Amino acid sequence: MPTNNTQSKATVGSVVFIVDRTVDPAVIIAVPALKGLSAVGGGKTSKIDKSNMDSKTHDEYAAGRIAPDEASGELILIKSIPGHQKLKSLQEACAGGLIDGVDVFVGDSGSDDEPTLEGVDDVLTPPMDTATPTPKWTRDGTIGRGYISQFSPKKTDNDIDRADFAIQWTGGSQWVVAGELSTEFH
Repeated sequence: MPTNNTQSKATVGSVVFIVDRTVDPAVIIAVPALKGLSAVGGGKTSKIDKSNMDSKTHDEYAAGRIAPDEASGELILIKSIPGHQKLKSLQEACAGGLIDGVDVFVGDSGSDDEPTLEGVDDVLTPPMDTATPTPKWTRDGTIGRGYISQFSPKKTDNDIDRADFAIQWTGGSQWVVAGELSTEFH
């Protein structure tokens, strides 16, 4: 009987880290207690119709640009967590033009390592081990830029407080793979 070597990972412990540039110096806020987050990076490629009637039976298409996904999900709303408190104000800061978006690292479960801000421009950098001659990432995740497109607290009968939460990616995002060189993204 063949063995199943499929690797899987629990999502419990995944955390969204968002750079707050409404304060000086910028800080990273953690948004824990996720119930799940889908469409974390990637997107759908548009199709360009290039049919010129030389095919009598089929349209012809070419790949177009990729429309970035909207990462959406739900979190258990805990009002005492600073990251939960900041989501609404960051949503309003993006929508009002105070900031032009947020840098985001979605850290997968399996590590508690947190990203850092590096350099004079406060570049969001995934967690890495710098104690070795060749620094390596220490936590899997996805890094990119976007804006908070939804933060909707809700109360449901006889249930805990929750909030729908979404980040619209504004361009490409990259995967970070633990154990790989800190210069490699996917």
